[in-house]
Amino acid sequence: MDGIRIARKRVLRLMRENALLSPHRARRRDAKPHDRHIITEAPNIMWGTDATQITTVQDGKVWLCHGGPECLRPCQPQCRPRRGAATRPRQRVPRRPFHKQIRFWGMTPSYAVLGEPETNGVIERFFRTLKEQIVHGRIYQTIEDVRDAVRNFVARYNAEWLIEKNGLRSPSDARAAWNQAVMAAAA
Repeated sequence: MDGIRIARKRVLRLMRENALLSPHRARRRDAKPHDRHIITEAPNIMWGTDATQITTVQDGKVWLCHGGPECLRPCQPQCRPRRGAATRPRQRVPRRPFHKQIRFWGMTPSYAVLGEPETNGVIERFFRTLKEQIVHGRIYQTIEDVRDAVRNFVARYNAEWLIEKNGLRSPSDARAAWNQAVMAAAA
C-alpha cells in the first residue's frame, strides 16, 4: 500500500486469517529435566548464572556476572565434595575452573536454550530488576561506583524485598524460616 503505514502484527494477522502464510514445521520441544518448572521447594537446589553489561564513564563497559568464578566463594560453605555424584552434561563444556568446581561439588549444569526463556528466566528477571533500580537513569564514573551500587542493592534486596513466591517475605527471612523448619524437623 503506497504511503499507508500499517503495523507488522496486523499484516501477520490478516495473512494468517486468509491462509497466506507459508507452511512451516512447528518447533518440537522435548521434556526437560526441570519440566518447565524452575521454582524450587528449598534453597540451594538450583542456581542461575549469567552476565550483563553496565557502562561507566571512565572504565567503559563493565561486566556484571552473577555466577562464574565470583560465585564460587559464597557457594563453597553450602557445598561439599561428592565424588562420583556428578553426571555428564548433555553437551560438551570447556574445562574452565567454574565447571570443574561445580562438578567436584556434585552439581550438574543445566544450560539455557534459545527459545526457552524459562531455563534462564530467574536470573534474567533479577538483572531486569537490578537495572531498573540502580542502572537506568544513572551515570556511573568507575567500576568501583558500580560495585558499590550493586553491593548496596543486593544487601537491600536480600533483607527488605518482599517476594511473592517466598510468601511475601524477604529472601533472607525465607531462608531463615526454611532453615528453622529443617532444624525443627531434625530435632
